[in-house]
Amino acid sequence: MKVKSLGYVVIETRDLDNWSAFATDIVGLMPAPSPREDVLLFRLDDRPFRLWVQRGERDAFVKPGWEFASEADFRAAIARLRAAGRTVTEGAPAEARARHVTALAHSSDPAGYDFELYYGRVLDYLPFNSPAGVSRFITGQSGEMGLGHVVLAAPNFAETHAFYKDVLGFGDTDLGRFYLAGGDDDPGVGFAFLHTDNARHHSLALGELPPSESRLVHMMVEVATVDDVGRAYERAQKAGVRISATLGRHVNDKMLSFYIRSPSGFDIEYGCHGLLIDPATWVPTTSLPVSDWGHLWAPPEA
Repeated sequence: MKVKSLGYVVIETRDLDNWSAFATDIVGLMPAPSPREDVLLFRLDDRPFRLWVQRGERDAFVKPGWEFASEADFRAAIARLRAAGRTVTEGAPAEARARHVTALAHSSDPAGYDFELYYGRVLDYLPFNSPAGVSRFITGQSGEMGLGHVVLAAPNFAETHAFYKDVLGFGDTDLGRFYLAGGDDDPGVGFAFLHTDNARHHSLALGELPPSESRLVHMMVEVATVDDVGRAYERAQKAGVRISATLGRHVNDKMLSFYIRSPSGFDIEYGCHGLLIDPATWVPTTSLPVSDWGHLWAPPEA
């Protein structure tokens, strides 16, 4: 009855052309056929899409789509959400077809973030081909590890953390309190890194932070090699894309990565060699630092 993986994300932008160039030329995603003129779809494996980018009145993250392994798990999650007092609206068949899933539903968490639930592994059998020459994005042998991860700001941290564990079945991977400001009076920021029912270290992280205008702290995509990471870093530098954090390696998931600013205002972590876990036996850790080395953050923008 647990969430299987982060299946896709929905993003909003005022400028589809800018997002198209960023996704293909910098990130290396493959454009995919779209059901609407105001929507761009991008793929990074054998799924018909992993990023849904729609034209709108803002530049922001809209919501994640959480995948379930079966209809029974999907229906059980809907029942748990309703029992927990959350509103659930089931999507129409046409909406499910547009998302390339068998069925989906809409709900929200206690921090105010919308999300979608779905089941049904729909394939179009088109081979993935990165326009920027990325060798491979890491999503598991059959996509079971999902897109990557998302990090959400949750001022009501304890309530939101409990919701994802108790209602949607996420498990704790790493719990930390990071003292980012420094000094004896720094209260620290609570973080929870949570895994779904696959080997990825975390598919969701929650930070005890105020929500941002872009409605996302960051999302992560993982590539196969250090060369893939280095070439993307070089592409971003040459194109003048904002480097939010330099190359570094995180202590908890061992990801070697850097961060860039997306056209919708949130960051994308671009990394490789993430730690794989057994979600059935993993014992949660508590990490004190954020990174083993690197990840120097750029100063806030004016």
